[in-house]
Amino acid sequence: MASTRRSLLAAATAFALPALAPFAADGRERRGATKGCRAREAYAGAGLRPQLFPAVFDAAEASAKARPHMVIHEELDEAFDKAAGHMRTQALCAAVITPDGGQWNQLRVPRGDPEPEIFFWASVGKAYTATAILQMVEEGKLSLEDRLSRWAPEAPGAAFIKIDDLLTHTSGLYSFQADPGLRAEAGYKAPGQLLAAAYAQPVAFCPGANWSYSNTGYVLLGRIIEAIDGVPYHQALTQRIVERLRLEETTVLAPRQTPQGLAMPTASAAEAGGTADDQTTPFAAGAVAASALDVVRFWRGLMANRLHGQAITRGRFYRLYPMAGVGPSYYGQGVMVSDLHDVDPKARDTWLCHAGGLPGAKALVAYSVQKNAYAAVALTGEGSPEATANQLFAALPDAKTA
Repeated sequence: MASTRRSLLAAATAFALPALAPFAADGRERRGATKGCRAREAYAGAGLRPQLFPAVFDAAEASAKARPHMVIHEELDEAFDKAAGHMRTQALCAAVITPDGGQWNQLRVPRGDPEPEIFFWASVGKAYTATAILQMVEEGKLSLEDRLSRWAPEAPGAAFIKIDDLLTHTSGLYSFQADPGLRAEAGYKAPGQLLAAAYAQPVAFCPGANWSYSNTGYVLLGRIIEAIDGVPYHQALTQRIVERLRLEETTVLAPRQTPQGLAMPTASAAEAGGTADDQTTPFAAGAVAASALDVVRFWRGLMANRLHGQAITRGRFYRLYPMAGVGPSYYGQGVMVSDLHDVDPKARDTWLCHAGGLPGAKALVAYSVQKNAYAAVALTGEGSPEATANQLFAALPDAKTA
């Protein structure tokens, strides 16, 4: 049964990630922030999510391996139109691949506007960055236990920050885009400038002690990728992911790059918050432009173990930290898990996903446990990709159980 408008809007409110990390919008540091640490500390944050059952991964892997084929799906068309009608988007794209490989996608733009070919996926790009790092771990070029001091000794607490802390947002490093100086400065900012701004601020906690969404950690991961592969980040990701999966509608953005056919973010004055940033500023914290169908293909490739081995794929979901201050979701190694019953007690679905956003653009890719299906949604303007995905999944039958 399709979701009601009330549940659709509830999902939009609860699961929409902010465009910025969970620091105060004016850049104030978190309560309890510290200027330095002399050791790692044991995790003392809110309780971790119970681990997912192996059957969840078995089903996701089997669904991801089904041979894709294009289908006409009237129920998905209707769900897409209904979701679009509830939002004030400028451009909206979505794609779904069903358990048997049925491949559907749709695009909506205002009448008379040119149709974009690709959208900006914001922090969904973190899943790509984490994938490259974990490939390097699998190749023996890197260890999750390696300390940041090997790569960036100037970072606060670098001697105590593990690579795994950067992946899971447990480093305590200040998230650069919360800095008021950077927020007031329009245009592109290079990774070195982002890191300098972050290093100038106190850390939120000592490494390992808690969880806090930090784009700074992913900028550092991008720098590590460049150091190991010896090429710019966008080239490394293109070789490691885009070419491996043969994604023909995906661009990992180079600095200041605006590819042809990109749906440009469209932010309201209130949402923009006084900044007109370049979409390539986030660097490895979010640098992917792609069609919705290619993002679904990436997520399926990940869950089918085509990018790294099964043990690493499932290990990414092993420790799931509650995303305090961001939303009712949990974070692993560049992946999220969202339990929809945290929003609606009647809901039964769980998503293995990653969401992202910046002023004027929002995105989500997700695997639905209840539907055993994959979806990706991106938009410009005002709206919720989470609510749209919820509506699309609701149009599908529940997965068959043995």
